[in-house]
Amino acid sequence: MTQDFTKERTKTCENLMKPEARELLDLPLNQKVAKSQEIIKEAIQKYPKIGLGFSGGTDSLVLLHLTLPLKKDIPIVFVNTRQEFPIMLKFMEEVKEKWNLKNFYEIKAEENKLHRFIEKYGLKTPEFTTECCNYHKIAPMMKAIQDFGFEAFFVGLRGVEHEERAKETFYSPRKNHTRVHPLLFWRQQDILNYVKENNIKTNPLYNQGFTSLGCTICTEKNLDPNAHERAGRGEVREQIMEKLRELGYT
Repeated sequence: MTQDFTKERTKTCENLMKPEARELLDLPLNQKVAKSQEIIKEAIQKYPKIGLGFSGGTDSLVLLHLTLPLKKDIPIVFVNTRQEFPIMLKFMEEVKEKWNLKNFYEIKAEENKLHRFIEKYGLKTPEFTTECCNYHKIAPMMKAIQDFGFEAFFVGLRGVEHEERAKETFYSPRKNHTRVHPLLFWRQQDILNYVKENNIKTNPLYNQGFTSLGCTICTEKNLDPNAHERAGRGEVREQIMEKLRELGYT
């Protein structure tokens, strides 16, 4: 099956969304902000031990910006996949300093097994992508959630990004914690409007033509204005997203 990277994919994702999220898609931005803050407040009250996953992308910036006024000391977890863009790491340091993040934790796998996986499976095959992402990104994040004893974990995913994410709920139970998705019903334009209105500096990689950020192995520029926002993340990766999410991917 060829993965759809056209704008029509957004509509496909919308149709897959749960009614409680889909019915919020057309709310004005101020009402979306209020709803997201309501979810965040509720989660903080319900789960005393809660953390936040931060990727360095604009969605996670918005999530962090909405959350900090409600829980300024929330633990923030960034998974360094060991294949990060240097600009990404520099931007992370800038955010930490500018936003005065005291509980920011950068975690990573014990070693870099990239070339080992390439030799074994071939670059960007389904097997390579599964093993590489699981070892360098998913497993460290799952370990951090366990080590910190998080009962819940905020994630900045949106339903219109991917068919598998479209099926998500605001509160998504996992084996040992609950994922909370306050931005599930936000569109890409909502995110862009929010950072503009709040004068939030975003990752410089977007100015280079990237529209969805990951590691250097699985992220390419998306220079087609008519393409879906996930274009550039690779067809194989998109096709195995269900499997990756079963392992713990956000």
